[in-house]
Amino acid sequence: MNSRYLKLITAVSLLAATSCSDDFLDRIPTDSLNESNFWHNETELKQYANSFYQSFTGHNTATAASPIITGDHQSDNMVPLNFDLVAAGKNIVPTSGGGWNWTTVRSANYFLSRYNQTPVSQEIKDRYAGEVRFFKARDYYNKVVDFGEVPWLSKDLTTNSPELYAPRDSRVLVMDSILVTINKAIATLPAKSQAEAGRINKDIALLLKARICLFEGTFRKYRGIAGGEKFLQEAIAASDQIINEQHYQIHSTGKPESDYASLFNSLDLSANKEILFYKAYETGLLGTATSWNVQLNNFNTSISKSLVESYLASDGKPISQSPLYQGDQSIQAEMKNRDPRLTQTVVSPGTGIQAGYGGPAIPGSGFSGVGIVPTGYQLAKYWVPDQTEFVRIQNGILDAPIYRYAEVLLINAEARAEMGQATQEVLDKTVNLLRKRAGMPPMVVGNLVKDQNSDFPEIPVVLDEIRRERRVELAIEGLRFEDLVRWKAGRLLNKPVLGMKFIQSQYPKAVVGNSVFVNSGGYILPYGKSLPGGRTFDETKNYLLPLPLDELGLNPKLTQNPGW
Repeated sequence: MNSRYLKLITAVSLLAATSCSDDFLDRIPTDSLNESNFWHNETELKQYANSFYQSFTGHNTATAASPIITGDHQSDNMVPLNFDLVAAGKNIVPTSGGGWNWTTVRSANYFLSRYNQTPVSQEIKDRYAGEVRFFKARDYYNKVVDFGEVPWLSKDLTTNSPELYAPRDSRVLVMDSILVTINKAIATLPAKSQAEAGRINKDIALLLKARICLFEGTFRKYRGIAGGEKFLQEAIAASDQIINEQHYQIHSTGKPESDYASLFNSLDLSANKEILFYKAYETGLLGTATSWNVQLNNFNTSISKSLVESYLASDGKPISQSPLYQGDQSIQAEMKNRDPRLTQTVVSPGTGIQAGYGGPAIPGSGFSGVGIVPTGYQLAKYWVPDQTEFVRIQNGILDAPIYRYAEVLLINAEARAEMGQATQEVLDKTVNLLRKRAGMPPMVVGNLVKDQNSDFPEIPVVLDEIRRERRVELAIEGLRFEDLVRWKAGRLLNKPVLGMKFIQSQYPKAVVGNSVFVNSGGYILPYGKSLPGGRTFDETKNYLLPLPLDELGLNPKLTQNPGW
């Protein structure tokens, strides 16, 4: 990083939510601005903290694609028409940018160095400091996921600060510092019952802590790095606290055929007891075209066969073990007798979005005004079956879930399984609540048989099935790539990317080798032309992003990530 990042945000720019020119920043020194124009009252503290909330992109605005959905493009869950560069191992070292941005950290440190001078009660000051620390911890966590070791900045800097030209700090120091930061946030944030609606509270910070600690605990465990157990215990403790305080519950109306989908096609999540935090969209204030984009598949995306095969049969057994599984010789057969979450995530031919069209989407081409569905498995999650929402287009009001209770339960179950604590009692309080909502049989420890097609043959069956449950429940929520990173499972990205079984009679106009490519078994190869050699995710380097060239040039003490 270098001094130009210090000119990106000041208290004035945050308050006005507009960008400032370098001339303006040079003309009004930060210290002068601080003493004469800010830190007077609670309103100013709140306005400063408000700017950090912009980092929750949610579904994005206008007609832009939803990052919640496209986040899984960088994984084995989704297959966009144009392959993801990171997942394919085709990304390159950027000249600048590339995510190496320190605006949030700079802004957080600026606040934390000054907020105490505001003449209000300590409780009020600490509440907003808790919010800012939450965002600092969140931003640093994302940096560690992307880059590994990064510089830890604990104070506000000037253009002459030597820290601007310091080397990266150790992962141990950075992660311990993140843990301290999020713990301080938790200590001063208000409880849910005392917090203002729409603002960060203690429970949300606990979930972030649990997510961070599960990531770091498993990251270290599967790489033989010391200290993993400490983080796993912290993940258990944080998730236990949320569970035991009973502020939330799994959303269910007793309709397994639609309850799961209703979390993602709701125009108002304010009363949903599973949601810890969400981004609201309102007519005339903030709109999103997500439902319109999903219905028309405007971004030419699709679901992978790998994800489809992860869903259990309706008897609770893997498809490799269940007599109820109808096989995959057609997509119609493949969707029968499965976990109901499958048809609430992937369109069953002729239903929902495809109602009236008869057959499934034609791979490799659009159909009836709908974009290209490369694998034939069309996305159903986030689609609102309401024409009124569809015609709003960029003014849609589909709410975006950011943090939900299901993730808390899955973190708790996985962390306990990693520590050898996944008893039946644990499963009944976590995973089986999700299965009950889905109308699926419970997970019973004594009945589990290792799936012969498991992607993780080396791990115990209980942990394997918890990972499956996590994949299915949190599919297309932008978390899968982080899971592959922490499990050191990037090898899964090198498996052939497949779509459904291609049945020529269903698509008489489709020409194999032209609009659609298939393998020797007749399964669609969505990248048969664009990536004939398959994805080449290199586990020696592709878990981390490269640092941009300009930063390496500005600071000789920064080193590039291995392999780059």
